[in-house]
Amino acid sequence: MKHGYIFSSRRISWADSPESIFADYDHEALSKDAFFKMKKIPAIRCEKCKLVLFKHE
Repeated sequence: MKHGYIFSSRRISWADSPESIFADYDHEALSKDAFFKMKKIPAIRCEKCKLVLFKHE
């Protein structure tokens, strides 16, 4: 496992279904939108299995 940080200029959200959506309403936000600076969240990833783990708010 490799330690590092995950970040995005947009929020990262969770959905229970794989269906496409038009807007990000009524979904749980795991990280918030960036305003001036992007917040980096500590994470670990497995380069072999391509899995990323991070604690969300």
